[in-house]
Amino acid sequence: MIPRAALRYLANKTLVPGFSYKDIWNEEHIKAFTVAKAMQLDVLKDIKDAVEAAIAQGHTLEQFRENLKPTLMQKGWWGRQEMVDPLTGKTVQAQLGSVRRLRTIYETNLRSAYQEGRWERSQASTSHPYLMYRVGNSKEHREEHLAWNGLILPKDDPWWNSHYPPNGWGCKCWTMAVSEARKQRLEESGFRQPPSVDGSRSEETVRVSTQAPPETYSSFYNERKGTIERVPAGVDPAFNFNQGQIGRDIPVLQKAFRSTRETVPEAFDSIARTLMTNRIARDAYHGFVRAALASNMVNPNKSHPVGFLDRGTVRYLRGRGLDMSDNNIIILEARLINAKKFTGRHARQGNAPGRGDWLNLAEYLVDAQIYHDRGSLIFLRQLGETKFMKVAVDLDVQNNFKTIRGARPFLPKVDSMYSIDISTDRGNDSLRVIQRLPRIR
Repeated sequence: MIPRAALRYLANKTLVPGFSYKDIWNEEHIKAFTVAKAMQLDVLKDIKDAVEAAIAQGHTLEQFRENLKPTLMQKGWWGRQEMVDPLTGKTVQAQLGSVRRLRTIYETNLRSAYQEGRWERSQASTSHPYLMYRVGNSKEHREEHLAWNGLILPKDDPWWNSHYPPNGWGCKCWTMAVSEARKQRLEESGFRQPPSVDGSRSEETVRVSTQAPPETYSSFYNERKGTIERVPAGVDPAFNFNQGQIGRDIPVLQKAFRSTRETVPEAFDSIARTLMTNRIARDAYHGFVRAALASNMVNPNKSHPVGFLDRGTVRYLRGRGLDMSDNNIIILEARLINAKKFTGRHARQGNAPGRGDWLNLAEYLVDAQIYHDRGSLIFLRQLGETKFMKVAVDLDVQNNFKTIRGARPFLPKVDSMYSIDISTDRGNDSLRVIQRLPRIR
Protein backbone atom coordinates (compact mmCIF):
# COMPACT_ATOMS: atom_id res chain seq x y z
CA MET A 1 0.00 0.00 0.00
CA ILE A 2 2.82 2.41 0.81
CA PRO A 3 4.59 1.99 -2.57
CA ARG A 4 1.28 2.66 -4.34
CA ALA A 5 0.79 5.90 -2.41
CA ALA A 6 4.45 6.83 -2.87
CA LEU A 7 4.19 6.26 -6.62
CA ARG A 8 1.08 8.39 -6.83
CA TYR A 9 2.81 11.13 -4.87
CA LEU A 10 5.70 11.16 -7.36
CA ALA A 11 3.55 10.71 -10.45
CA ASN A 12 1.53 13.82 -9.57
CA LYS A 13 4.66 15.97 -9.52
CA THR A 14 5.60 18.07 -12.50
CA LEU A 15 9.16 18.56 -13.73
CA VAL A 16 10.59 21.88 -12.54
CA PRO A 17 14.25 22.64 -13.35
CA GLY A 18 16.20 24.45 -10.65
CA PHE A 19 19.79 25.62 -10.44
CA SER A 20 19.92 25.48 -6.63
CA TYR A 21 18.01 23.37 -4.14
CA LYS A 22 16.81 26.71 -2.74
CA ASP A 23 14.94 27.53 -5.97
CA ILE A 24 12.17 25.04 -5.19
CA TRP A 25 11.31 25.53 -1.55
CA ASN A 26 9.30 23.78 1.14
CA GLU A 27 5.70 23.20 0.06
CA GLU A 28 6.63 23.67 -3.61
CA HIS A 29 8.16 20.18 -3.44
CA ILE A 30 4.69 18.68 -3.08
CA LYS A 31 3.92 19.63 -6.69
CA ALA A 32 7.41 19.85 -8.18
CA PHE A 33 10.08 17.26 -8.92
CA THR A 34 13.46 18.92 -9.09
CA VAL A 35 17.16 18.13 -8.86
CA ALA A 36 19.63 20.98 -8.40
CA LYS A 37 21.59 21.73 -11.60
CA ALA A 38 19.33 19.47 -13.70
CA MET A 39 18.24 22.24 -16.05
CA GLN A 40 17.29 20.04 -19.03
CA LEU A 41 13.80 18.57 -18.91
CA ASP A 42 14.89 15.30 -20.54
CA VAL A 43 17.59 14.78 -17.89
CA LEU A 44 15.13 15.63 -15.12
CA LYS A 45 12.59 13.20 -16.59
CA ASP A 46 15.19 10.43 -16.73
CA ILE A 47 15.91 10.93 -13.03
CA LYS A 48 12.23 11.03 -12.08
CA ASP A 49 11.51 7.89 -14.12
CA ALA A 50 14.38 6.11 -12.37
CA VAL A 51 13.08 7.09 -8.92
CA GLU A 52 9.58 5.87 -9.80
CA ALA A 53 11.02 2.59 -11.13
CA ALA A 54 13.00 2.15 -7.92
CA ILE A 55 9.78 2.35 -5.89
CA ALA A 56 7.67 0.26 -8.26
CA GLN A 57 10.25 -2.50 -8.64
CA GLY A 58 11.97 -2.31 -5.29
CA HIS A 59 15.37 -1.34 -6.70
CA THR A 60 18.31 -1.07 -4.33
CA LEU A 61 20.63 1.93 -4.41
CA GLU A 62 23.11 -0.09 -6.47
CA GLN A 63 20.45 -0.99 -9.04
CA PHE A 64 19.29 2.62 -9.18
CA ARG A 65 22.84 3.79 -9.88
CA GLU A 66 23.48 1.05 -12.42
CA ASN A 67 20.32 1.93 -14.37
CA LEU A 68 20.65 5.70 -14.30
CA LYS A 69 24.37 6.48 -14.45
CA PRO A 70 24.93 5.44 -18.13
CA THR A 71 21.99 7.58 -19.28
CA LEU A 72 23.20 10.66 -17.42
CA MET A 73 26.75 10.21 -18.68
CA GLN A 74 25.50 9.82 -22.26
CA LYS A 75 23.59 13.11 -21.97
CA GLY A 76 26.57 14.89 -20.46
CA TRP A 77 25.08 15.37 -16.99
CA TRP A 78 28.03 14.01 -15.02
CA GLY A 79 31.05 15.29 -13.15
CA ARG A 80 31.96 18.93 -12.57
CA GLN A 81 31.21 21.45 -15.29
CA GLU A 82 30.98 25.20 -15.72
CA MET A 83 27.41 26.49 -15.62
CA VAL A 84 25.83 29.92 -15.63
CA ASP A 85 23.58 30.62 -12.66
CA PRO A 86 20.39 32.03 -14.29
CA LEU A 87 19.63 34.08 -11.17
CA THR A 88 22.99 35.83 -10.76
CA GLY A 89 24.46 35.46 -14.26
CA LYS A 90 27.72 34.20 -12.76
CA THR A 91 29.63 31.19 -14.10
CA VAL A 92 30.29 28.59 -11.42
CA GLN A 93 31.89 25.16 -11.18
CA ALA A 94 28.82 22.96 -10.71
CA GLN A 95 28.68 19.36 -9.53
CA LEU A 96 26.34 17.42 -11.78
CA GLY A 97 25.95 13.66 -11.57
CA SER A 98 28.20 11.65 -9.28
CA VAL A 99 28.01 8.45 -7.26
CA ARG A 100 27.42 10.50 -4.13
CA ARG A 101 24.72 12.68 -5.72
CA LEU A 102 22.82 9.64 -6.99
CA ARG A 103 22.76 8.32 -3.46
CA THR A 104 21.34 11.63 -2.20
CA ILE A 105 18.73 11.71 -4.99
CA TYR A 106 17.73 8.09 -4.33
CA GLU A 107 17.48 8.33 -0.54
CA THR A 108 15.87 11.77 -0.31
CA ASN A 109 13.16 11.10 -2.89
CA LEU A 110 12.37 7.57 -1.77
CA ARG A 111 12.19 8.45 1.90
CA SER A 112 10.03 11.51 1.25
CA ALA A 113 7.67 9.50 -0.97
CA TYR A 114 7.45 6.57 1.44
CA GLN A 115 6.82 8.85 4.40
CA GLU A 116 4.05 10.53 2.42
CA GLY A 117 2.57 7.07 1.94
CA ARG A 118 2.82 6.38 5.66
CA TRP A 119 1.10 9.68 6.35
CA GLU A 120 -1.74 8.75 3.99
CA ARG A 121 -2.25 5.39 5.70
CA SER A 122 -2.12 6.85 9.18
CA GLN A 123 -4.68 9.54 8.34
CA ALA A 124 -7.05 7.02 6.79
CA SER A 125 -7.00 4.77 9.87
CA THR A 126 -9.50 5.49 12.63
CA SER A 127 -8.02 2.79 14.88
CA HIS A 128 -4.55 4.39 15.05
CA PRO A 129 -4.93 7.91 16.46
CA TYR A 130 -1.22 8.37 17.23
CA LEU A 131 2.14 8.49 15.47
CA MET A 132 5.45 7.48 17.05
CA TYR A 133 8.75 8.99 15.95
CA ARG A 134 11.51 6.43 15.31
CA VAL A 135 15.14 6.98 14.39
CA GLY A 136 16.31 5.08 11.34
CA ASN A 137 19.04 2.55 10.76
CA SER A 138 22.14 4.77 10.71
CA LYS A 139 25.60 4.79 12.25
CA GLU A 140 25.11 8.33 13.53
CA HIS A 141 22.05 10.33 14.50
CA ARG A 142 21.42 13.98 15.15
CA GLU A 143 21.13 14.68 18.87
CA GLU A 144 17.62 16.09 18.47
CA HIS A 145 16.43 13.06 16.51
CA LEU A 146 17.62 10.75 19.27
CA ALA A 147 15.68 12.87 21.76
CA TRP A 148 12.54 12.46 19.64
CA ASN A 149 12.93 8.67 19.36
CA GLY A 150 9.85 7.12 20.97
CA LEU A 151 7.82 10.34 21.00
CA ILE A 152 4.12 9.49 20.66
CA LEU A 153 1.72 12.28 19.75
CA PRO A 154 -1.76 12.44 18.23
CA LYS A 155 -1.39 12.27 14.47
CA ASP A 156 -2.97 15.72 14.15
CA ASP A 157 -0.67 17.35 16.70
CA PRO A 158 0.81 20.57 15.25
CA TRP A 159 4.32 19.27 16.06
CA TRP A 160 4.15 17.01 13.01
CA ASN A 161 3.66 20.04 10.74
CA SER A 162 7.37 20.86 10.95
CA HIS A 163 8.92 17.65 12.34
CA TYR A 164 7.45 14.88 10.20
CA PRO A 165 10.43 12.92 8.81
CA PRO A 166 12.62 12.98 6.87
CA ASN A 167 13.98 15.97 8.75
CA GLY A 168 17.15 16.63 6.80
CA TRP A 169 19.65 15.44 4.24
CA GLY A 170 20.47 11.79 4.97
CA CYS A 171 17.81 11.53 7.69
CA LYS A 172 16.41 8.00 7.88
CA CYS A 173 13.90 8.62 10.64
CA TRP A 174 10.36 7.36 10.16
CA THR A 175 7.01 7.13 11.91
CA MET A 176 4.67 4.31 12.83
CA ALA A 177 0.94 4.50 13.48
CA VAL A 178 -0.03 3.53 17.03
CA SER A 179 -3.36 2.43 18.50
CA GLU A 180 -4.57 3.48 21.94
CA ALA A 181 -3.88 0.00 23.37
CA ARG A 182 -0.36 -0.13 21.94
CA LYS A 183 0.37 3.37 23.21
CA GLN A 184 -0.52 2.25 26.72
CA ARG A 185 1.72 -0.83 26.45
CA LEU A 186 4.62 1.25 25.16
CA GLU A 187 4.19 3.75 27.97
CA GLU A 188 4.47 0.90 30.45
CA SER A 189 7.36 -1.07 28.96
CA GLY A 190 9.07 1.02 26.27
CA PHE A 191 10.77 -0.76 23.34
CA ARG A 192 14.12 -2.08 22.18
CA GLN A 193 15.87 -0.27 19.38
CA PRO A 194 16.45 -2.57 16.34
CA PRO A 195 20.05 -3.46 15.37
CA SER A 196 22.08 -0.62 13.90
CA VAL A 197 23.45 -0.59 10.37
CA ASP A 198 26.59 -2.44 11.50
CA GLY A 199 24.53 -5.21 13.12
CA SER A 200 25.21 -4.21 16.71
CA ARG A 201 22.38 -4.39 19.21
CA SER A 202 21.55 -2.10 22.07
CA GLU A 203 20.29 -3.64 25.29
CA GLU A 204 18.91 -0.31 26.41
CA THR A 205 15.15 0.09 26.61
CA VAL A 206 13.85 3.22 24.93
CA ARG A 207 11.26 4.97 27.06
CA VAL A 208 8.44 6.70 25.20
CA SER A 209 7.19 10.22 25.83
CA THR A 210 3.81 11.73 25.04
CA GLN A 211 4.50 15.45 25.30
CA ALA A 212 5.88 17.50 22.43
CA PRO A 213 9.32 18.77 23.49
CA PRO A 214 10.09 22.49 23.82
CA GLU A 215 11.17 23.90 20.48
CA THR A 216 14.04 26.22 19.70
CA TYR A 217 14.31 27.95 16.35
CA SER A 218 16.90 29.65 14.23
CA SER A 219 16.32 32.04 11.34
CA PHE A 220 17.23 30.93 7.85
CA TYR A 221 17.46 33.31 4.93
CA ASN A 222 16.88 31.88 1.47
CA GLU A 223 18.57 34.50 -0.66
CA ARG A 224 17.26 32.95 -3.88
CA LYS A 225 13.63 33.31 -2.80
CA GLY A 226 14.11 36.42 -0.65
CA THR A 227 12.43 34.80 2.35
CA ILE A 228 13.30 34.44 6.02
CA GLU A 229 11.79 31.65 8.06
CA ARG A 230 12.18 29.99 11.43
CA VAL A 231 13.59 26.47 11.31
CA PRO A 232 13.34 24.13 14.34
CA ALA A 233 16.57 22.82 15.85
CA GLY A 234 17.34 19.38 14.45
CA VAL A 235 15.55 20.04 11.15
CA ASP A 236 17.44 21.10 8.02
CA PRO A 237 16.12 24.08 6.03
CA ALA A 238 13.78 22.91 3.26
CA PHE A 239 12.67 19.95 5.41
CA ASN A 240 10.66 21.86 8.03
CA PHE A 241 7.26 20.95 6.62
CA ASN A 242 5.08 17.86 6.35
CA GLN A 243 5.08 16.61 2.75
CA GLY A 244 2.08 14.39 3.36
CA GLN A 245 -0.16 17.05 4.77
CA ILE A 246 -1.73 19.21 2.10
CA GLY A 247 -3.58 20.97 4.88
CA ARG A 248 -0.28 22.16 6.31
CA ASP A 249 -1.12 25.60 4.86
CA ILE A 250 -3.60 25.93 7.72
CA PRO A 251 -1.12 26.50 10.58
CA VAL A 252 0.84 28.88 8.36
CA LEU A 253 -2.31 30.92 7.75
CA GLN A 254 -3.25 30.75 11.43
CA LYS A 255 0.10 32.23 12.34
CA ALA A 256 -0.26 34.99 9.72
CA PHE A 257 -3.82 35.75 10.82
CA ARG A 258 -2.80 35.90 14.48
CA SER A 259 0.09 38.22 13.73
CA THR A 260 -2.15 40.49 11.64
CA ARG A 261 -4.81 40.61 14.32
CA GLU A 262 -2.24 41.55 16.97
CA THR A 263 -0.35 44.18 14.96
CA VAL A 264 -2.79 45.76 12.49
CA PRO A 265 -6.29 44.59 13.51
CA GLU A 266 -8.01 47.29 11.46
CA ALA A 267 -6.45 45.83 8.29
CA PHE A 268 -7.23 42.20 9.10
CA ASP A 269 -10.05 41.70 6.59
CA SER A 270 -8.16 43.13 3.62
CA ILE A 271 -4.93 41.26 4.45
CA ALA A 272 -6.77 37.99 5.03
CA ARG A 273 -8.59 38.41 1.75
CA THR A 274 -5.28 38.90 -0.05
CA LEU A 275 -3.75 35.83 1.61
CA MET A 276 -6.72 33.69 0.61
CA THR A 277 -7.16 34.87 -2.98
CA ASN A 278 -3.68 35.73 -4.30
CA ARG A 279 -2.35 33.79 -7.26
CA ILE A 280 -0.26 31.34 -5.23
CA ALA A 281 -3.13 30.55 -2.87
CA ARG A 282 -5.56 30.25 -5.79
CA ASP A 283 -3.29 27.90 -7.73
CA ALA A 284 -2.75 25.72 -4.66
CA TYR A 285 -6.49 25.54 -3.99
CA HIS A 286 -7.31 24.78 -7.63
CA GLY A 287 -4.77 21.94 -7.56
CA PHE A 288 -6.47 20.54 -4.46
CA VAL A 289 -9.92 20.69 -6.11
CA ARG A 290 -8.72 19.10 -9.36
CA ALA A 291 -7.09 16.24 -7.48
CA ALA A 292 -10.29 15.68 -5.48
CA LEU A 293 -12.49 15.82 -8.60
CA ALA A 294 -10.19 13.31 -10.31
CA SER A 295 -10.51 11.05 -7.23
CA ASN A 296 -6.74 10.58 -7.10
CA MET A 297 -6.35 11.58 -3.46
CA VAL A 298 -5.42 8.63 -1.31
CA ASN A 299 -6.75 10.31 1.81
CA PRO A 300 -10.22 11.86 1.44
CA ASN A 301 -9.80 13.51 4.84
CA LYS A 302 -7.26 15.94 3.44
CA SER A 303 -8.36 19.51 3.83
CA HIS A 304 -7.46 22.87 2.39
CA PRO A 305 -8.12 26.42 3.58
CA VAL A 306 -10.85 27.99 1.47
CA GLY A 307 -12.05 31.03 3.40
CA PHE A 308 -11.97 33.01 6.63
CA LEU A 309 -14.31 34.60 9.16
CA ASP A 310 -14.05 38.38 8.96
CA ARG A 311 -13.80 40.62 12.02
CA GLY A 312 -17.49 41.41 12.07
CA THR A 313 -18.47 37.74 11.97
CA VAL A 314 -16.00 36.85 14.74
CA ARG A 315 -17.34 39.73 16.84
CA TYR A 316 -20.95 38.61 16.24
CA LEU A 317 -20.21 34.99 17.23
CA ARG A 318 -18.29 36.09 20.34
CA GLY A 319 -21.38 37.98 21.45
CA ARG A 320 -23.25 34.67 21.29
CA GLY A 321 -20.71 32.76 23.35
CA LEU A 322 -18.57 31.31 20.56
CA ASP A 323 -15.03 32.69 20.38
CA MET A 324 -13.57 31.96 16.92
CA SER A 325 -10.68 34.43 17.16
CA ASP A 326 -7.97 31.78 16.81
CA ASN A 327 -10.04 29.43 14.67
CA ASN A 328 -11.29 31.68 11.91
CA ILE A 329 -10.04 29.71 8.89
CA ILE A 330 -12.70 27.86 6.90
CA ILE A 331 -11.55 24.52 5.52
CA LEU A 332 -12.82 22.21 2.79
CA GLU A 333 -12.37 18.45 3.01
CA ALA A 334 -11.62 16.58 -0.20
CA ARG A 335 -14.33 14.03 0.54
CA LEU A 336 -17.09 16.66 0.26
CA ILE A 337 -16.38 17.43 -3.40
CA ASN A 338 -17.42 13.94 -4.47
CA ALA A 339 -19.95 13.35 -1.71
CA LYS A 340 -23.07 11.37 -2.56
CA LYS A 341 -25.34 14.27 -1.71
CA PHE A 342 -23.88 16.15 -4.69
CA THR A 343 -23.52 13.17 -7.03
CA GLY A 344 -26.97 11.91 -6.03
CA ARG A 345 -29.72 13.98 -4.44
CA HIS A 346 -28.60 17.46 -5.52
CA ALA A 347 -27.62 16.20 -8.97
CA ARG A 348 -31.14 14.81 -9.45
CA GLN A 349 -32.62 18.12 -8.30
CA GLY A 350 -30.38 20.00 -10.73
CA ASN A 351 -28.79 22.25 -8.10
CA ALA A 352 -25.48 20.45 -7.45
CA PRO A 353 -22.32 22.57 -7.72
CA GLY A 354 -20.29 22.10 -10.87
CA ARG A 355 -16.55 21.99 -11.36
CA GLY A 356 -16.43 25.77 -11.78
CA ASP A 357 -18.30 26.28 -8.51
CA TRP A 358 -15.79 24.20 -6.53
CA LEU A 359 -12.93 26.09 -8.18
CA ASN A 360 -14.59 29.45 -7.38
CA LEU A 361 -15.65 28.63 -3.83
CA ALA A 362 -12.95 30.81 -2.25
CA GLU A 363 -14.20 33.81 -4.24
CA TYR A 364 -17.83 33.01 -3.33
CA LEU A 365 -17.06 33.06 0.40
CA VAL A 366 -15.17 36.36 0.32
CA ASP A 367 -18.05 38.44 -1.04
CA ALA A 368 -21.12 36.51 0.14
CA GLN A 369 -23.84 37.66 2.50
CA ILE A 370 -23.56 35.80 5.84
CA TYR A 371 -26.48 34.52 7.94
CA HIS A 372 -26.42 32.70 11.28
CA ASP A 373 -28.34 29.42 11.55
CA ARG A 374 -27.71 27.90 15.00
CA GLY A 375 -24.52 25.81 14.62
CA SER A 376 -23.84 26.98 11.09
CA LEU A 377 -23.13 30.02 9.00
CA ILE A 378 -24.91 30.39 5.68
CA PHE A 379 -22.92 32.16 2.97
CA LEU A 380 -25.23 33.39 0.20
CA ARG A 381 -23.62 34.59 -3.01
CA GLN A 382 -25.67 35.95 -5.94
CA LEU A 383 -24.35 34.61 -9.24
CA GLY A 384 -26.93 35.97 -11.64
CA GLU A 385 -30.32 37.64 -11.88
CA THR A 386 -32.15 34.56 -10.58
CA LYS A 387 -29.34 32.33 -9.30
CA PHE A 388 -27.73 32.21 -5.87
CA MET A 389 -25.15 29.85 -4.37
CA LYS A 390 -25.71 28.70 -0.81
CA VAL A 391 -22.70 27.49 1.20
CA ALA A 392 -23.23 26.11 4.70
CA VAL A 393 -20.24 26.26 7.05
CA ASP A 394 -20.39 24.02 10.12
CA LEU A 395 -19.52 25.65 13.45
CA ASP A 396 -20.47 22.72 15.70
CA VAL A 397 -17.30 21.42 17.34
CA GLN A 398 -19.01 18.18 18.38
CA ASN A 399 -19.96 17.28 14.83
CA ASN A 400 -16.98 18.81 13.10
CA PHE A 401 -14.21 16.43 14.11
CA LYS A 402 -13.67 13.28 16.09
CA THR A 403 -11.78 14.50 19.11
CA ILE A 404 -8.67 12.65 20.22
CA ARG A 405 -8.17 13.69 23.82
CA GLY A 406 -9.04 17.23 22.80
CA ALA A 407 -6.02 17.45 20.52
CA ARG A 408 -7.92 18.07 17.29
CA PRO A 409 -8.06 21.82 16.65
CA PHE A 410 -11.53 23.05 15.89
CA LEU A 411 -11.92 24.81 12.56
CA PRO A 412 -15.15 25.68 10.74
CA LYS A 413 -15.60 23.58 7.63
CA VAL A 414 -17.78 23.68 4.53
CA ASP A 415 -20.66 21.29 5.06
CA SER A 416 -22.63 21.75 1.84
CA MET A 417 -22.97 23.90 -1.26
CA TYR A 418 -25.80 24.06 -3.77
CA SER A 419 -27.48 26.59 -6.04
CA ILE A 420 -30.84 28.29 -5.56
CA ASP A 421 -32.89 29.32 -8.61
CA ILE A 422 -35.45 31.94 -7.55
CA SER A 423 -37.26 31.67 -10.89
CA THR A 424 -38.90 28.58 -9.36
CA ASP A 425 -41.24 28.37 -6.37
CA ARG A 426 -38.88 26.00 -4.61
CA GLY A 427 -35.97 28.39 -5.05
CA ASN A 428 -38.01 31.35 -3.83
CA ASP A 429 -39.01 29.43 -0.72
CA SER A 430 -35.39 28.48 0.01
CA LEU A 431 -34.24 32.06 -0.34
CA ARG A 432 -36.96 33.38 1.97
CA VAL A 433 -36.01 30.83 4.66
CA ILE A 434 -32.40 32.04 4.57
CA GLN A 435 -33.33 35.72 4.57
CA ARG A 436 -35.39 35.26 7.75
CA LEU A 437 -32.21 34.27 9.61
CA PRO A 438 -30.10 36.84 11.50
CA ARG A 439 -27.86 38.53 8.96
CA ILE A 440 -24.25 39.16 9.97
CA ARG A 441 -22.87 40.71 6.77
